[in-house]
Amino acid sequence: MKYLHSIAALILCFSANIALAQNNSTIRGKLIDTATTPIEFANVLLFAENDTTKLVKGTISDATGNFIIENINSANYFLKVQLIGYTPKTIKVSVNTPSEKVDIGNITIATDTKLLQSVEVTAKKDIIQKTAQGMIINASATLTQAGGTATDLLRNTPTVVVDGEGGITLRGKTPLIWINGRNSNLSNTDQIPASSIESIEIINNPSAKYDADAEGGIINIKLKKSQEDGTNGAVAVGIGRGAAGRVNSSVLLNNKVGKWNIGLAYDNRFAGRVRNVDGDRTNFALPNEYYLTQRRVDNLAERNQNLRFNIDYAINAKNTLSFEAIGIIADNDNDEFLKNLIEKQNLSFTNQYTRRSIEIQKRKGADFALVYKRKFADSRKSLSANVSSSLNSNREDTNIDNQALLENNNPSGSPFLQRTYNYQNTSVSNLQVDYAQPISEKGILEMGYKGILRILNTDFQSQSKTDETYIPNPKASNIFDYQEQIHAAYGQYKSYIGDKQNPKLKYEIGLRAEQVWNSGKGVSNNVNVSNQYFNLFPTANFAYYLRQNEFVKLTYSRRINRPGLGQLNPFTDITDSLTQRSGNPALKPELVNSVEFGYSKDWEKISFSTNAFYRYASNIIQPFTILRPDGVLFTQPQNFGNSQTYGLENILTAYITKSWDTNISFSLFQQNINGNNVSAALANSVFSWYGKMINNFTLWKGSKLQLIGIYNSPIATPQGTRIAIYNVDLGFQQKIINGKGRLGLVVTDIFNTQKNGNVWNTSDFNFSRVSKVDTRAVLLTFAYTFGTSFKEKLMENKFSND
Repeated sequence: MKYLHSIAALILCFSANIALAQNNSTIRGKLIDTATTPIEFANVLLFAENDTTKLVKGTISDATGNFIIENINSANYFLKVQLIGYTPKTIKVSVNTPSEKVDIGNITIATDTKLLQSVEVTAKKDIIQKTAQGMIINASATLTQAGGTATDLLRNTPTVVVDGEGGITLRGKTPLIWINGRNSNLSNTDQIPASSIESIEIINNPSAKYDADAEGGIINIKLKKSQEDGTNGAVAVGIGRGAAGRVNSSVLLNNKVGKWNIGLAYDNRFAGRVRNVDGDRTNFALPNEYYLTQRRVDNLAERNQNLRFNIDYAINAKNTLSFEAIGIIADNDNDEFLKNLIEKQNLSFTNQYTRRSIEIQKRKGADFALVYKRKFADSRKSLSANVSSSLNSNREDTNIDNQALLENNNPSGSPFLQRTYNYQNTSVSNLQVDYAQPISEKGILEMGYKGILRILNTDFQSQSKTDETYIPNPKASNIFDYQEQIHAAYGQYKSYIGDKQNPKLKYEIGLRAEQVWNSGKGVSNNVNVSNQYFNLFPTANFAYYLRQNEFVKLTYSRRINRPGLGQLNPFTDITDSLTQRSGNPALKPELVNSVEFGYSKDWEKISFSTNAFYRYASNIIQPFTILRPDGVLFTQPQNFGNSQTYGLENILTAYITKSWDTNISFSLFQQNINGNNVSAALANSVFSWYGKMINNFTLWKGSKLQLIGIYNSPIATPQGTRIAIYNVDLGFQQKIINGKGRLGLVVTDIFNTQKNGNVWNTSDFNFSRVSKVDTRAVLLTFAYTFGTSFKEKLMENKFSND
């Protein structure tokens, strides 16, 4: 720990005294019509003068007609303004120096009277923006998830699969979750309000610059932050009902004057939920406990509050210092009622009992980051350093009442009372430095260092009531301490072949080295874990451009999947005494090699991309369930032999008519799991596919209707499959109060089909467990903005089902 702090101090001192920079040119202007009325939501597109088919950058005008395009290279350009209902306009713009501020002033565009006779004026913000390593999803374009959580946004994000328990996968594997580009303890997406999210970046095959611990790729959740001059803000409220009531509200404020940019945001979300869980098990080796029927009802109360603060200070034209802080308070209570019926093989009665658990969970989290940047005249050269720390405290207390029942459902004897507590503290600290240096006219050498320190302390105790006194159970209690240090360095070379404005081939070749030390100690169960390992992770990315709007790409990467803190924690969850689960502190990391070949092309109204991928993983981490002689199913993650996954991922965006556009994503993949090292019977092979269709309709001026359909087929597990998940959501939004307000209506899971579950098929038992939450709900939202910056960022997504 002291070494990380020392390195952090050295880096910050070093950064404060070294010259560095990047391009800081901007182009700004204001769009008006012939009556000098500001024009909002117009597309402002910047094209290279020497290649008018090459889109350099683009933006959208705000409510006052203003627009700004930042970080522009010195060159000559054509600026094109277009909006349905207006005649397109193109003007020539020149940027002569790396720090020039080009102010075009007012740009007048005329009404297209012929077009207005047939269509209402409207503007849409694209859902997807393609990047070299994946895509960026505009959160504000997803109406149906307003007022929900980051999990909800991801559920309706192309190529991302979210199960009913909130588990997130990309191409069948769990991705690394970042917050604002950093590792964080706040990466529980159920506790991040959708209203606080600006965009979601999907990185399918990360380069050497990124953490090697990204077997399933990276999902970077970027929170809202304004860079507009002046004071901007917005407020929003939502109210709705599923099985119980739900409310949420948001307030965002930002002020940028001179060298200072200060932002403050608050989000809350209060929801009552109901969950039903049905379990049916057959125990082949237990004739007196052959059939188990479980019926469970959870009454959940969720109370989440987030506070965010950011401050940016431009020390001078080349140096910027930023500080970010995020605080989370989350209270999640659950009144759970479970009934177990156990029968013999001939269906005669063995026993039954009920179990009521009152769980009170309180969580507090904080995230702090200090970021330093300095700019160079050559925009290819850059240097940045950041230090961050993420702290989390979780307290869970549970009171359990067990009551045996006779066959006629009358009580048998007195209740058996238990109580447990699980207190957990975690922290994640990061130190990162990135530097890019041009070494030729076309080549850039990138290098950097990153250190991560993770600390886990958990204290779990189970107590049983005897003679009016609660007595601790040492065999079911434990204190576990765990610490992990990761030190990584990388180097990466980037270049291209061909003309700078029209390259034929772009490529990146990199190597990342990581050294890991970790250790853990269990006080009660005498578990001691100590590991250290060193790995090299090569990466390569090639993109060949057939035309400006068409390219093929080939990527290779070697990755690692380290077990998470939750997978390592040996705490045993006994909420359901017959279906228990625990972490495994002895887990080893997975090692993964992946190859991807992709093709992408853009037409005038259609965009299509497809990616074929192959992934081979050794020492894979998967949950493994055994049936104990006492009739308890016990699940714990284990290291299996290997897995192979290969498939095809496709994304299609089409503007079908002036009032209808659609985005379709569908993936097909085969997953083969070989777990012979655990059991000779552990081999599973399943073909899976999933698809999403997002439709946007403009019904009349200022309106937007969104219809989203999702289907995820069954997915392989080592001992069975995860069941299919499918649902349809509907959202509608109408501008009011001269465009400053939005009124929205959302119906989630219209047909009430969204559920989650697993099926186990083994030689010892068969088990089906299906969970259904009250996902169908009707929700009403209202948002109002002042200033301009947050208009699209806040008001498009305000309420959801989960």
